[in-house]
Amino acid sequence: MRVLLATTANNGHFGPMLPIAGACLRAGHDVLVAAPQSFAGTVERAGHRHWPCPDVDPDERAALHAKFLAAEPEKRNETMVTLGAELAARSIMPGMLAALDEWRPDVILREIGELGSAIAAELRGVPHVQMLIGLDKFVDFTLPLAARALVAYRESLGLPGDPDGENLHRAPSFSLLPPSLEVPRAEAGPEVHRFRVPAAAGSAPLRDWWANDDAPLVYATFGTVAAGVPFAAAAFRTVVEALAELPVRVLVTVGDSGDPSTWSALPPNVHVERWVPQQDVLVHAAAMVCHGGTGTVLGGLAAGVPMVVVPQFADQPDNAERVAAVGAGIGVGDGEAAPATAEELQAAVTRVLNEPSYRKAAGVMAEEIAALPPVDEAVSFLAKLTDADRG
Repeated sequence: MRVLLATTANNGHFGPMLPIAGACLRAGHDVLVAAPQSFAGTVERAGHRHWPCPDVDPDERAALHAKFLAAEPEKRNETMVTLGAELAARSIMPGMLAALDEWRPDVILREIGELGSAIAAELRGVPHVQMLIGLDKFVDFTLPLAARALVAYRESLGLPGDPDGENLHRAPSFSLLPPSLEVPRAEAGPEVHRFRVPAAAGSAPLRDWWANDDAPLVYATFGTVAAGVPFAAAAFRTVVEALAELPVRVLVTVGDSGDPSTWSALPPNVHVERWVPQQDVLVHAAAMVCHGGTGTVLGGLAAGVPMVVVPQFADQPDNAERVAAVGAGIGVGDGEAAPATAEELQAAVTRVLNEPSYRKAAGVMAEEIAALPPVDEAVSFLAKLTDADRG
């Protein structure tokens, strides 16, 4: 079976597909990743072959980013989806169609933010599965916006406009999130199949950056994207400065867009790195403070680590709300509209560290995640889908 992964140039969107891609390879199937040329290094470092697709024009990307930042905070998600859906799909389409015509995959596994491959699959009659990168609630918000934004582009390709997004809604979906983290749907949505990520060993000892201090370890991260957004970067600095005043050890990761050297004025209980293997940190962490990105939240819950979530944009407020709802942490602030204060952050972290109910609830979530079907069953599903398509 030939499996084409389709992704935007976004680590947080690409990452959830990697366990399934690895399972496909272990089962003897062929895997290729179609992604923008700028993402080639990330794909290859993950151990996969890259099929190059055009990047979004830099000027068009800059204009979209400016409109995103200029929008009212409560309108930013709508602005990004409405303006970005057609731009991204149109940009990537030549490479995506070439991959289908030349490599001839049996099935496409696409992260839900990559919309060009869904249109290409419809044009060429290839079955596709969408990899969810967030809660069902956020998917239900974004898919209708994306569908309406793509009407004119679809019609220019000779397809029905599909303003209701039937091509997207009828595709089966994969998710790595446990059911109890979701908000129950008022009506049935796309079919969702849930799988667990293989547990990482996380056995590497943590470097002694704190001169043998045995205070509780708090891991602070804003993921791979949020730390590079101006208002989110400012919020992250507030988080770290607030943590520095608590009797804890703090390990901060700033991501590819960050520079550890700019944090040199912090006290000795805080250590900053660009990146560390998350699983190696979480086995030692008493708590985590994060932006609420889905991959970061899932990693923390899978390790049974309670958290304080400081949401900034996209699906992060929903994730913060659900973490609090299951009792595994506390949400503080609401992005640029209501930035978290140092006092609120310190109070929330202190509660999460001192009240056992948070770690207990995080442990319950870890057990639920561990009980999900293995990703090998996702491979079986893809194989059955291709068999049905051939039949």
